Amino acid sequence: MPPRPLTVAERTEYRQTSRHADVLEFIDELKRIRPRFTLESMGRSGRGQEMPVLVFGQRTDPKPVVLVLANIHAGEVEGKEACLMLARDLPDPVLQKLTLVMVPNYNPDGNDLIDPANRRLDLSRLEGQIGPEGGVGTRYTAEGINLNRDFMKLEAVESRNLSRLYGKWQPTLTIDCHTTDGSIHNFALTYDTGHLPGPASSYVETALLPDVARRLRERTGLRTHFYGNFLDERDPSKGWATYSHLPRYGSHYRGLTGRMDVLLETYSYIPFRERVVTTYEILKDLFDYTIDHAAEMMNIVSDAQAARPDPVGIAYGSPGPSGPCEILAWDLESQVARRIPGREPRAWRIPQFRSFAPTTTVPRPAGYLLPRSHWGVAERLRDHNLVVERAAFPATLEVEAYRITGLEATDSPDVGAAKHVECVVSGRREATSSRVEPGDFIVRTDQPLGTLAVYLLEPESDDGLTRWNFFESALRPGELHPVSRIASPASLPPLRPY
Repeated sequence: MPPRPLTVAERTEYRQTSRHADVLEFIDELKRIRPRFTLESMGRSGRGQEMPVLVFGQRTDPKPVVLVLANIHAGEVEGKEACLMLARDLPDPVLQKLTLVMVPNYNPDGNDLIDPANRRLDLSRLEGQIGPEGGVGTRYTAEGINLNRDFMKLEAVESRNLSRLYGKWQPTLTIDCHTTDGSIHNFALTYDTGHLPGPASSYVETALLPDVARRLRERTGLRTHFYGNFLDERDPSKGWATYSHLPRYGSHYRGLTGRMDVLLETYSYIPFRERVVTTYEILKDLFDYTIDHAAEMMNIVSDAQAARPDPVGIAYGSPGPSGPCEILAWDLESQVARRIPGREPRAWRIPQFRSFAPTTTVPRPAGYLLPRSHWGVAERLRDHNLVVERAAFPATLEVEAYRITGLEATDSPDVGAAKHVECVVSGRREATSSRVEPGDFIVRTDQPLGTLAVYLLEPESDDGLTRWNFFESALRPGELHPVSRIASPASLPPLRPY
């Protein structure tokens, strides 16, 4: 039998991580010992590197599809190493009960910018990580784009590649592997799911994640909890808060599409070897849970795809309280001193803030009308796997449009190396008539991704295409926004495919 291939992390006793060429070489070696998988390409990166996808199973199989993403932030390499190891080690019975789609190195260009200075540990700023000593890649792509803030605007070619892959496989569950710094605590890993309301995200939060956490602890002793940070590092008793709801983040985007998602954040302040092992072990329990609950999970996703929520939330505030939680950390003196490990372990029973409620909602329209001059917007909607159609004949429609009452610019944090300024629009919805010309674009909201269309196209959305300046040259205070709402299905004009 051919020798078992080892990852760079394993070969170097976890002193180094793999470059993209090492990932490709490992996959080639894997073919010798594990012939029953398919190697696909999701396209090429910004610098032209092949982006491999490992597939175990077929899309037509009547079993859940699990998509695993790793290395979206290429300084957070644990998922990359763990995915390769699992592709080698998972027993055939597991792979016969799942369709498993793995992207081990989603940010190959950023991955290859390895430098020991990247994510260097600095506890005074609660930043960085312990190892690997050989260094890691960069948070952004080589083009300077943060891929985990790009799910709505799809600026990066890597993001558009992933969107096509997502549309092709339509996973029951996506698992996104990260590594987090931030507050000092005593968990090996924290996890989360989509923050926007929906049955798929609710199931992951209330059923899947608690059960997986239990399995992992009983099997390995590893302790985990919902992702967050202390509201006040000098006074942990004030509470534990999660991060923003915005669907520019992958987990919330996927929840908005009606599918299940798990965010994994292994802990920066434990050694690199332990971080890889923790990711490896929890992935196994996530796969086992999905096998055990396959029919239930597929039914929930099917129902979520068929749901048409009305009204639709398009802007949300900060997280509100969701009850108490117990955070494993250290005594107060150690927490304030930022000492790892601390002097005495302590369980802090404190408020948890992870509940989001909409601050702005809109009635769900039958569709949206977009003038044909905005073909670039139509193409971006298609990049999101939305069905876009065109008016077949001229007509005059009764529509709702937004009279722009205010335009404001605001800086966009951690989107990439280049500064981004978002466009915040306020408006007043009013009834009007609109002349529709042949070729104008129509996006109906009765499609499976219709709620995503609402979030993308409503002018006052806090993370839509208006916010990302797709209409910048067409916006004037006092004038109508170019996107109109078609309230009733009876008002839709005759359509033809795009």
